[in-house]
Amino acid sequence: MKRFLVLVNPLSHGGRSVRILPRLRELLPEGEFVVLKNIEEASRLAREAKGYEAVVACGGDGTINAVAGGVLENSDTSIKFGVIYAGTSPDFCRAHGIPTDAEQAIALLRNGAVREIPVLTANGVPFFCSMNLGMGAAVAASANRMRPKFGDFIGTLWAVLREVVRGRRYDIMVNGEEIRNVAHALVTRMPRIAGGLKIALPPIADDEYALWFAKHVSRFGCLRIVWNLYRGKPCGEIRVLRGKTAISSNVPVAIEYDGDPHGSLPGSVDLFQNRLRLVVSQNEGECRCKNRS
Repeated sequence: MKRFLVLVNPLSHGGRSVRILPRLRELLPEGEFVVLKNIEEASRLAREAKGYEAVVACGGDGTINAVAGGVLENSDTSIKFGVIYAGTSPDFCRAHGIPTDAEQAIALLRNGAVREIPVLTANGVPFFCSMNLGMGAAVAASANRMRPKFGDFIGTLWAVLREVVRGRRYDIMVNGEEIRNVAHALVTRMPRIAGGLKIALPPIADDEYALWFAKHVSRFGCLRIVWNLYRGKPCGEIRVLRGKTAISSNVPVAIEYDGDPHGSLPGSVDLFQNRLRLVVSQNEGECRCKNRS
């Protein structure tokens, strides 16, 4: 039996995962590689995997989401989750100290530490980076089209500026509290949110997560916030939350998480019942936690 089940998304980053597949097989002979037919197969195979040390996602954020979600539902609670990144925006990897170089990522699979990380859910479905509302969903859709041509930074920046110019605003209700004239809102446990954008999060406990939002800001104010996000400087407002949070809106507001659209509000956010056994480097990246058990 092979040690690692590696699930390869052939569509990630214009087929990069398939192009590097021969090299991956050489570097990881103890891996069983499966080229996926669709993203649903990724979740199923991860959920049904038996006898492996770890199930590994080879692709981008969407692949990470699907494979990690399947691992969380696997009846073998000892199984680990790893990443060989082949996408366009490695925020998950940067946040958790996972190298994006394939050779280094494989070395980490063999020798890395295991961190049991809390996982957020949107309407009961796990997500592993951030859930964005409104502007974030539009930015993700545009950035996904632009990144293959112009790269992660330029593609994301173009999409952000396009939405800032549009200047759309909305009101949201968070557990019954109205927050008016919101330019952007998101829910996350990690500082990196997309394409180099980074929130200055406070340390959060394993049973906590953050709601970040910007309200009552002009287009110029939005540009200043974007500049601060690229530098990781404090901006906007942050609420640290526990338990289940209900979010609704006065107009249709799209939901995006981990780079893909997932319907619209109303919705709810909570922590998943199980934790993900993630293979990480010893310094565990940029996520800031407190009160670890």
